[in-house]
Amino acid sequence: MQKAALTGERPSVNPLFVAKALTKELKKPDEFVSFWTQLGTKLAEHRKKVLAFAVLAALGFAVGWGVIAHRESQAAKATAAFARIERIASVDLLPEKADPKDPAAKAESDGVPRFKTEKERLEAALKEADAFVAAFGREGLGRKALLGKASRLLALGQYAEAASLYETLAASETDAELRAVEQEGIAAAAEGSNQLDEALRAYTALADMSQRTSGNFYLDRALFAKARILERQGKGKEAEPLLREILTKLPKTPLRQQIDDRLAILAEK
Repeated sequence: MQKAALTGERPSVNPLFVAKALTKELKKPDEFVSFWTQLGTKLAEHRKKVLAFAVLAALGFAVGWGVIAHRESQAAKATAAFARIERIASVDLLPEKADPKDPAAKAESDGVPRFKTEKERLEAALKEADAFVAAFGREGLGRKALLGKASRLLALGQYAEAASLYETLAASETDAELRAVEQEGIAAAAEGSNQLDEALRAYTALADMSQRTSGNFYLDRALFAKARILERQGKGKEAEPLLREILTKLPKTPLRQQIDDRLAILAEK
């Protein structure tokens, strides 16, 4: 060895020594067998479990995707059905003396039927709202459909039905502004059926709620309605301060012209 080192020659390698070394190393296969080979072995050992898991994962994905697709489809159908209610409620009435040759005399407008009277149109919108709720439920757009139904019942003079529906909606309402709309509907139904004391209590409740929870939203309408009821009861002197309260608290109210007119009439009495 020393001679080889001095002369620069490479030392000879003993083949027997190399064979023994390789044999010794091959007794530690983890250092030689690749990760993927080990993984393949494990998968082969648990093939049934792996296949079952893969099938379950595929089914879960398919079901989840199906649920999402179904919800999106239902949402699209609900939106279209809700829009149809509004289109029926606002479609132009047929002219009283319809000329068959006149395009305005058509019995349908963009797939929506047309009606001769406001009553017919309102009743058709009610039926459409009922069909919508039956198909899609009372939540989400269903609540809006019911709120629209209540207002149309009010317009048709069906005060008891309107009040009942408004009360049902108000009892579970989470939006302060919509609750104010529903409370006004309750009061208007009482007023329409000539239950003036009940209407006065309902408008008072609306005014209190508007100041307490919704930043004076609807306050002017509630106070103006209270003043109107008091006038109907022959209590004009009690109505006047309410009208002036509106102008003090809400000087930019859109009811200002009507309030000024009522104040002028009360001043003459």
